Amino acid sequence: MSSKNEFKLVKRRVLMFMAWRNLTHKKMRSFLTLFGIVIGIGGIYFLISLGLGIQQLVTDRVVGGESVKSIDVTTANEKNISLDSDTYTKLKNLPHVIGIGGMYSFAGLVNLRGSSVDAVVYGANDSYLKMLDLKLLSGSLIKTGSDNDILINQSVLRSLDYKKPEDAIGKKITLIIPSLGVEEVQFKKEFTIVGVSADQSGAELYVASDILMAAGAENFNQIRIEASDVDGARSLRSQIKALGLTTTSPIDTVDQIDQVFKFFNLILASFGAIGMIVAILGMFNTITISLLERTREIGLMVALGGRDTDMRMLIIFEATLLSVIGSILGILSATIFGQLINLGLNLFARSRGVTEGFQLFATTWWLVLGTIGFMMLVGLVVVFIPARQAARLNPIDALRRE
Repeated sequence: MSSKNEFKLVKRRVLMFMAWRNLTHKKMRSFLTLFGIVIGIGGIYFLISLGLGIQQLVTDRVVGGESVKSIDVTTANEKNISLDSDTYTKLKNLPHVIGIGGMYSFAGLVNLRGSSVDAVVYGANDSYLKMLDLKLLSGSLIKTGSDNDILINQSVLRSLDYKKPEDAIGKKITLIIPSLGVEEVQFKKEFTIVGVSADQSGAELYVASDILMAAGAENFNQIRIEASDVDGARSLRSQIKALGLTTTSPIDTVDQIDQVFKFFNLILASFGAIGMIVAILGMFNTITISLLERTREIGLMVALGGRDTDMRMLIIFEATLLSVIGSILGILSATIFGQLINLGLNLFARSRGVTEGFQLFATTWWLVLGTIGFMMLVGLVVVFIPARQAARLNPIDALRRE
């Protein structure tokens, strides 16, 4: 007589088919269970994506167009160490540096048609302007070697009584800098407006740094460095501080924002966990009742050669199907609902004069995969007791049951 160990395991695709048929056989019960999972997973996904979206929105507004890999270098005491060409070269040769630019800053006057406008004059090279990521309304950026080009912002544009940015392109203005900081050297030169930036925080304009350098400016007011990655930026800051220089970086702000939103997202996920409890109880109830209803069926399968492992896998497959389908539907529902809210809020903002769009909900691949994986793990935990009961079922007792 053959022993039980001589029987082969039931093929996994057969068990998967049986699990699917078991769920579709009781459509209403399976639907209500899936509905509970959709609500639970959808609620958690919706709240977490809301938290991530708000975090990203706050980060973008606070940090602006600055890269988190950028570092601004200044000096607290120019007598001890200054931002001259030697310091610039030394910083450029540090590891992890992929870009570096210098910037002069002076108070100046802009003369046009007999009127004068106070403005902050920045002398920047190409690398610095590239890292600054200025948004242009019209025209182009200045370039190193462009002796007569100047870039103005919206505040200067309004002060010069131009209605549209394109109206100012090509116009001549006279720039006066009372002192370049070296023996009270005055700078005066006529420039041609080549671009208008969207910035309107204050009256600001940009010229090529080599113009001011040739006029007598010596030390940069600020040097901006771009690192190869965030970890490289952190390492660079330590090396720069060791040189006696002062550094600031958007990394500090981002780290503070991330710290605050860790607790905020945890609170949101806690609210969503209420729905998850309902979904877990619903799944446990469905699997347990399904096991009780099919006691004779499982007993017959064991009597015909089904192994304990087969019975356990059958119940696990049912829970996995419920988890995966419920997770996908929950994520899709939460995403669609979130996008509808985004659309409504953007339409409302535009009706109030806000032109820039925004996303209040963030969807990331790791959040999608993490949510599905989390629900599958929950499903395996929930199904542990029913699967154990199915594996230990005595076929004789099961076949006796009516």
